Order: sequence, then C-alpha cells, then structure tokens
Amino acid sequence: MAKAKVNKKMGAVSVELPECPVCMDVMSAPIFQCQSGHSICNSCTRILLPPICPICRQAMTQMRNWQLEELISKATVPCPNRSSGCVFTMVAMNMEDHLKECIFREMACPIGIVFGRCSWSGKLKDILDHFKERHSNNCYLNTDSEININNVSISVDERYMYLMPLGKFLFILTFKIDTCQKMAYWAVQHIGSKKAAQQYVYGVHIMSKQDDKRQVVFLDKCFNDAFDVNEVFRQARCGVMPLTMLSHFIKDGKLSFSFIVQRSQPNFKNKGKGHVTENNPKNKGPKVPGPQSASNQSRGKSPGPMHYHQQKGTKGGPHVFKNNKQ
Repeated sequence: MAKAKVNKKMGAVSVELPECPVCMDVMSAPIFQCQSGHSICNSCTRILLPPICPICRQAMTQMRNWQLEELISKATVPCPNRSSGCVFTMVAMNMEDHLKECIFREMACPIGIVFGRCSWSGKLKDILDHFKERHSNNCYLNTDSEININNVSISVDERYMYLMPLGKFLFILTFKIDTCQKMAYWAVQHIGSKKAAQQYVYGVHIMSKQDDKRQVVFLDKCFNDAFDVNEVFRQARCGVMPLTMLSHFIKDGKLSFSFIVQRSQPNFKNKGKGHVTENNPKNKGPKVPGPQSASNQSRGKSPGPMHYHQQKGTKGGPHVFKNNKQ
C-alpha cells in the first residue's frame, strides 16, 4: 500500500502515486478493481478484451477503489508538462484547471479554433512565428498603426481576430459584429494564466471614418484565453457598441480602431495612442486613465463607451474623458 504524508498547512498529501500495472502511467480516477482487489485505471479497463485482470487473471468488476481515488485526488503532483518546462505542482484535483491555462501545454492555432481554417498546433513560444508566417494580416506588430478593416457591414455577422505581443506575453484581440444582438464587441485576452491576465487592462480607441471628431474609447480588464470569449461577449464584460452607433464610424465599408494593453499599476498613465505599451516614457499622445478609472469594471459590469471631448482653448488631441452613461 502506498505510503502518504499529510501536509496539514497545504491540505495536500505527499505520496509516491501508484502506477497502473497495464499502461504504467500514474493512476487517475475512476479506478476499477478485479475480483481479487487489483486496481487498474479506467482507460486500461475499457480496452481489456476479455475483461481479465492482467495480474491474477480474475475477471474485472465495476467496483471502484474509492480509497485510492481519494488519496490521489488529495496528492500534490507535478504538471504533466514539466518536461517542457512547467514547474508547477498542485493538488491533483486542481490539475485539470491548470492544464487549461498552462503556458507549456500543446495549443491549437486561435485562428483554427474560431474559423477552422488552420490545423497548426504547437507551443506558446512558437505561436507568434506561426502567425507571422501564416496569418500575417492577423498579427498586430506595429503598435503605431491602426487596424483598418474593409467591407464592414452592420447587417452581416463578422468576427476578426488579431495576435499582439507585449514583451514575452501574447494577447488576442477579438472584434465581433452580432446582428442578432445588434451589438459590436471588442475584447482582449491574455494567453496564459488567469492570475497573469488580471495584471493587465486594455483600451480600444475607435475613430469615425465619417467625422474625425467622433471618437470612442473603451477600457476594461483582460481575461485569459481559458475563458470563453463568447461568454465575455454574452455578459458584455468588454467594449460594447450598438450597431446603430457603429454605423456612424463606418464609411464605404471601412472601419478603423487601435488599442493599448498596459500593466494594471496604481497611477499608471498610458502615453501612446494606439500603443501596446508598458510605461514607455518616450511615447506621446493622449493620456488614458489607469485601471482605477475603470474600477466598476472589476465588478463585471461594462461602463459603456467613454468619449473624448476636447476642451475649448486647448491644442492638440482630445484628452478629457467623459462617460456617456449617466
């Protein structure tokens, strides 16, 4: 029987986990037993033909080894991606959630997941190079430029996706036109853990093609890529604009916007219109309020569009923010 040592502070068990005698992998629930009491993992039990225990040749049963399953669920285990570089160890029952956001996991191309137009899969460190090679139009590298979309119509469902690097981190911007909800959505997600994503906020700056004085800025916090972006849209926990309003920003089927991503630091001010930046003192342009200006968004409610208004007698670009929701 496996020896276990309980860590009372962590609520975990330090134990050398037993291996399945068939596949030689670490046991995982559900675990079934034969008539003699030998335990075999579920995947191996299902492929045994006939269902005979490979140890004693007795018939397998549907009897679960509940004690062993409970022990394994409380044991501290390393991430299965440790050979790729992951150093996390955690209680086995929490491993499934970690694997959804582990940066060393095998990842499918985000374009392929959404649009089904790419079958590439690989590691996080290779995604940017893949986008540069295969999806260069969806790779946002020049943070001084705007994103210009052609053939935009508020009467047609559309979704656009862009990958952007910030230092060693990657972010995904998704823009969606939903004719059923009659809304347009903008959301930025961090490819990584939920904890890391909470350290960043983003702003989307939309410029009208019809009137250069009409501009809107949305500010919100980042989610990580393990959170379904469709759920972000459904809850309106992102930039949201009615399609009737969006129509005033489109001219001849063309729409432009830019965005920023910045660390959520107290008193931090962005100094670069359209920049993906981390407090770069060389950047110039209108100031964007820091995370505390969007504190109500941390409660899961979108503050609505925030408009630029230029004060009388001032020069330069717009710099005063006013929320249009009263």
